[in-house]
Amino acid sequence: MIRLIYLSLLSLWLLLPLSAAGQPSIHSDSVRLSGIESRLAMLAGRDSTFCREVDITSGRLSLSELLRNIARTSGVNLSVRSVDNIPVSCNFRRARVDDLVRFLCREYRLDIAVAGNILSVFPAAAAPSPSPDPDIVYQASDSTLSYDLRGERLIDVVKKIVRLSDRNIIVPEPLYDSRVSGYVQRMPFAEAMGTLAAVNGLQSACDADNVWTIWREDPSSQDGRRRSAAPYVRQRQFTPDELHVDSLGRITAHISRSDVQDVILDLCDELKLDYHFLSPINLTAGIWVDDTDFETLLSVLLKGSPYSYYTERGIWIFGAAATDRLTSACVLPMVYRAVSHVEQIIPDALRQNVAVKTFADLNALILSGDRRDVARVEAFLRSVDKPVPMVAMEILIADITKGKIHEIGLEAGIGKSAVQTSGTLLGGVDMTFSASAVNKMLQCVSGTVNLGRVAPEFYLSLQALEEDGTIRLLSTPKLSTLNGHEAVLTSGETQYYKEVQNNYYGTQNPISSESYQWKSVDANLSVKVTPYVSEDRHITLDIEFEQTEFTDRKIDDAPPGTATRSFRSIVKVQNEEMVLLGGLDRNTLENSSRGVPLLARIPVIKWLFGKEKRNKVERTLNIFIKPTVIE
Repeated sequence: MIRLIYLSLLSLWLLLPLSAAGQPSIHSDSVRLSGIESRLAMLAGRDSTFCREVDITSGRLSLSELLRNIARTSGVNLSVRSVDNIPVSCNFRRARVDDLVRFLCREYRLDIAVAGNILSVFPAAAAPSPSPDPDIVYQASDSTLSYDLRGERLIDVVKKIVRLSDRNIIVPEPLYDSRVSGYVQRMPFAEAMGTLAAVNGLQSACDADNVWTIWREDPSSQDGRRRSAAPYVRQRQFTPDELHVDSLGRITAHISRSDVQDVILDLCDELKLDYHFLSPINLTAGIWVDDTDFETLLSVLLKGSPYSYYTERGIWIFGAAATDRLTSACVLPMVYRAVSHVEQIIPDALRQNVAVKTFADLNALILSGDRRDVARVEAFLRSVDKPVPMVAMEILIADITKGKIHEIGLEAGIGKSAVQTSGTLLGGVDMTFSASAVNKMLQCVSGTVNLGRVAPEFYLSLQALEEDGTIRLLSTPKLSTLNGHEAVLTSGETQYYKEVQNNYYGTQNPISSESYQWKSVDANLSVKVTPYVSEDRHITLDIEFEQTEFTDRKIDDAPPGTATRSFRSIVKVQNEEMVLLGGLDRNTLENSSRGVPLLARIPVIKWLFGKEKRNKVERTLNIFIKPTVIE
């Protein structure tokens, strides 16, 4: 009985290593089968053909031929590659296709991949063999280290030392698979670490926080000697799935928190970019972006930090913006806009740290400053550099005057001096008779009635006028301007008047001196139009119109009078649509009479003892405009 117990314990002791050695294989198989389950479930939900039931019977049929027969019978899309021709004997009745694939993958160690509704079957990867446990002993009582290493991986050695000594050791990723050897017995920890690095061509150092760093020394050409300086060590606080670069160079990053320099280094490696760090980027950040470019990602990562970047001949240079003076300069040509006024539209918040200069020869702007600020200004300018529509405007100014004048009557009197007979008889009677002419008429009737003679200063005025007419003045100016810019048209005339100035010189016997100068008065027709074209091709017009005309002078050499008509309006019209902007109407009605009291009221007789005047003038000013957008 005792012998049986010993034999059982011995068997268990021998089986324990085998069981422990099989642990990774069992774990990897469970992960593989779990992935197969999820992919088959997704495929069955996408294509119901994989849920069909088939009947398959074979006797020593190769595994690849069996899979092809399953695909032919069920009608599924199946690809078989690199599967060994293992003879299989089976008999399946009413078995679903996905269950058959799941069974064969488990029995013959296969794996699958899914692309749309196409299933690919291939041999599963071999299970990784466990790494040997390095022979390392640490004595916490006296902080001594013992190891017997014969080509173990450096990362495995460091992990065990960290686990035993509870001290942090940093190893760069390129040295993970480096093989190290060495043997020491109960050596102080610092000396043991130095010996391990020295015998394997490595360097080691410990900082003030008792954190060790192991790196490989690079040769330096300075003084022909080798310089030992600890390089930047990647922390890699994110997994490869959290940072991905596709074949087009578009970046997807779902990183909750990581060292920014690690992200930049990985992206430069993936995109095959040349880079140089003037100083380390000691910055931690999280980022979540999809399908973006490298420069946009850099602007987001370094936003609000003291670090910046710029490119020089294809090399990306990173560092602290203040200390290393990382400035960038670029020439940004304008494609559609004139560079003369572009500088004024840049918001002050964007151009605070950017120097902007106009380069008219190339219709371009020169931007210099921090690369991030320059990129923001450049993005803004490209967003506003769009084609500007040209607007041609046809303007019709119609000034119509309608007048009716009726004047009739007789007027006689004595003037200050003798007058001459003058006036018109045809086209309306408007005659003024002198004293001699009146005396001749009196002599003609003297045979019957003696009316005597009139004084030399006597005059007689006879009027019988009637006028009815229409005056049309049409102006058709044409203006063209860019969208949002004012177009101005001015047309008019100038009249002059004489201004006399008397000057006196001296006090006791003053001498007068007269001087004069001619001054001008303008009467203009002014049209100012500012068009605004919207995206739906409607046009908003801001119109200002002013017309000034001369009136009669009251006194010779006096300044001429002026009359002004103006309006301002904002209207919205469609492209090539004529619109009436406004009309200015002025109506004048004058009825007046003058004559001898009582006699001037009697019909017909009143024309011999008085004058009657009736004037009616109607004046209309209309403005029409037709805008046209020229692409």
